[in-house]
Amino acid sequence: MSLLSSDFVRVCDAEEINMNDGKSFQVAGRNILVCRTKEGFFAVDNLCTHQLQELEGGKIRGCYIFCPLHGQRFDLRDGKPIGQLTDKPLPTYPIELEGRDVRVSPRPNVGERD
Repeated sequence: MSLLSSDFVRVCDAEEINMNDGKSFQVAGRNILVCRTKEGFFAVDNLCTHQLQELEGGKIRGCYIFCPLHGQRFDLRDGKPIGQLTDKPLPTYPIELEGRDVRVSPRPNVGERD
């Protein structure tokens, strides 16, 4: 199923998120973390699947975010965990830039649970 532009919600101006940082937003009742790396912008659930700790404020290195509670690492590109604390991936969300606007879909990427 392809997404329409109307499926996306503007969350911020691109300049509001520093490189290797993230900021959480409420999008259609979901707590979504938008992260900025050298590879671009990524959107994931803002809760670690290990202990349900918010990921906002966790260190970002390359395309990985580290949970601030126990250091569980997740790949921002597909949500996959790296490490032994959890094998449950983070839901990821479609994201787009329209000019300077960062826009996120509240519907998880295909194949991920709602």
